[in-house]
Amino acid sequence: MTAVARRRRAWAALLLAGAVLAGCAAPPAVAPVDEAAVSAGAIARSGRFALRSDEYSGKQHAVQGGFAWRDDGRALTLDLSSPMGAIIARVEVAPDGRAVLTEANGTVTEADTAEALVERVLGSPFPVQGLRYWLRGGLAPSPAAQVQERDAQGRPQAFAQAGWQVRVTDYDALGPVRMELQRDEPGRGRIQGRLVITPPAP
Repeated sequence: MTAVARRRRAWAALLLAGAVLAGCAAPPAVAPVDEAAVSAGAIARSGRFALRSDEYSGKQHAVQGGFAWRDDGRALTLDLSSPMGAIIARVEVAPDGRAVLTEANGTVTEADTAEALVERVLGSPFPVQGLRYWLRGGLAPSPAAQVQERDAQGRPQAFAQAGWQVRVTDYDALGPVRMELQRDEPGRGRIQGRLVITPPAP
């Protein structure tokens, strides 16, 4: 069994066991960002994600669940949860870019990038660094983005950056609330993702 297959089997097992693990081993949910923190440049978003990969070999892989994202502009905390809402993994990114993954079973893994850790959990690449800008309605400073469409307020609706094709179909005051992602991975296949943000409570 390949390493990718083992990660995918582990993800499936975590989804099945998530409800049990949530009460004893999983990290706590991300705390909401208060108004003062938001005014200082922090953003908190939560919602649902779906990720699918179609490999050139004909194999398909799909995962979905929930996420909670808190980014103060320097440090980032990302919780990933099962479709039933049980938190199964947390990724924390320090201001220097170093990332730590804490899984629901207590396993802790460090890496130079958050992307490497999220791929370990989901089994497919996921543009964590790009999303730090995209979820705010902006573009990462590098590599250069190619913007194909903007809305009436000048916000990017369709663009390509860092190998990802991104389409935003709706915005609120904080940023995108519906986002579609696509990437052709050399030697592997096509990856498609979708993020749907849950509106903040009134």
